[in-house]
Amino acid sequence: MQCVKMQRPSKPSCPPTTHSEAHALITRQTRVASYMLTKCQGLARFPWLGYTAARHHDYTHQDGKAPGADGLDGQRILRDICRWHVEEFAYLLGRLKSTPEGDGTLLDNTVLLFVHEHAEANSHKNNGLAAIVAGNAGKRLALGQHSKVTGTVGDLYLTLADDGLQAGLGKYPTAAKRMGEILVSA
Repeated sequence: MQCVKMQRPSKPSCPPTTHSEAHALITRQTRVASYMLTKCQGLARFPWLGYTAARHHDYTHQDGKAPGADGLDGQRILRDICRWHVEEFAYLLGRLKSTPEGDGTLLDNTVLLFVHEHAEANSHKNNGLAAIVAGNAGKRLALGQHSKVTGTVGDLYLTLADDGLQAGLGKYPTAAKRMGEILVSA
């Protein structure tokens, strides 16, 4: 197996969990993982990004007015935190894409899902949620598209698990339908 050294995002991660997650998948220590960088409602501060005055949760409310920050400054900080999350996800995708597996790459045979906790954090709204589905699940997922689909997060989980990964779950607590828009047409 050949591994290509990937460039880290512009700001270092702390702790380096993304690298550990990629390593576990690449070395086949696991083929299933649930991965949360931080929790919006948690107490995380981001010293590696230069933000220690307030917690992540503080920036998500009242127009980002965390202690010591006005609304605009708080929104900029929240943007930087969200950017870090996406950069870490992109790093993981890059590592998997650079790892040969079979006649393709590890990313070709993987499904990854990036979801932020809220569509609108101030009201804890989670409908209208943006999600990024990456990987190809062995050529079962439609690639290179931006889709607006309706359904629950449970619908998405069940579609990815059963139709993407062929896990055979059959049902998921909040799922009512399959999201065929994200699948390759038969």
